[in-house]
Amino acid sequence: MVIEFFLIILIIMLFLFVLKLNGSKSTFQENLHTQHSPLKIGHRGAAGYCPENTIASYKKAIEMGAEVLELDIHLSKDDVLVVHHDPTLNRTTSGKGNLRDYTSAELKELDAGSWYHPRFKNERIPLLSEVLERFRAEAGFLIELKHPALYPGIEAKLAEELRKFTASASITQPIMIHSFDAESMKRFHVLMPDVQVGVLIKRRIDDETLKELAKFASFINPKQTILNPKLQQRIQKHGMKVYTWTVNNKNRVRMFEKMRIDGIISDFPDYFSD
Repeated sequence: MVIEFFLIILIIMLFLFVLKLNGSKSTFQENLHTQHSPLKIGHRGAAGYCPENTIASYKKAIEMGAEVLELDIHLSKDDVLVVHHDPTLNRTTSGKGNLRDYTSAELKELDAGSWYHPRFKNERIPLLSEVLERFRAEAGFLIELKHPALYPGIEAKLAEELRKFTASASITQPIMIHSFDAESMKRFHVLMPDVQVGVLIKRRIDDETLKELAKFASFINPKQTILNPKLQQRIQKHGMKVYTWTVNNKNRVRMFEKMRIDGIISDFPDYFSD
């Protein structure tokens, strides 16, 4: 009798275990199904097909399905926010020297497309206000502050620009700001706490630093070569989203899509899954 009693108990326990296991699998599949796909972010537009940070590049990115346009900003000599990657003009324009030594009008006269291909010779360095207005209905924006230490007060200037932009009409697309300079992002967060800010990283980061960044940052943007599931989980543990840059290999795009991170930045927006 005792043996039969224990056999019955054992059978019941095995039955309950199987039910729990099947339930866990079902819940896992349900959660997997409801997770979002990463944001498709065009790096400097569609920099794999057009001269970076130009109107042509942003148009191409949207044509290829980019949901967010990534762009870089600096301040001109007359304190106007302009869209350009390098602090100098030599690499991608007909100009020479430091961008900050030119007024916005002088910058607009430079050729910002011929370096890539002669058919882009009419491309110019756009103002941030032009890019925001031109594409506001078609995509969100991920704005990187390049070398903010070169431009004291650039955070306040950007906040002023965004307040004007958002006041002119309702904004349905996301606007996010990021930089390698965490202190700059902290300053911007104080000015515009409702705008998501993030920190770019390209080296190992410890949990204590992540904890400090989580006090103001909504996301961390690791270089794709250091991002793995473990780092993803560590960032998410602190309540922040995970983006990565710059993913220009189709297989790696697919890998990060399967990881269900929050955003992937690529020069080739057509590499993303539909």
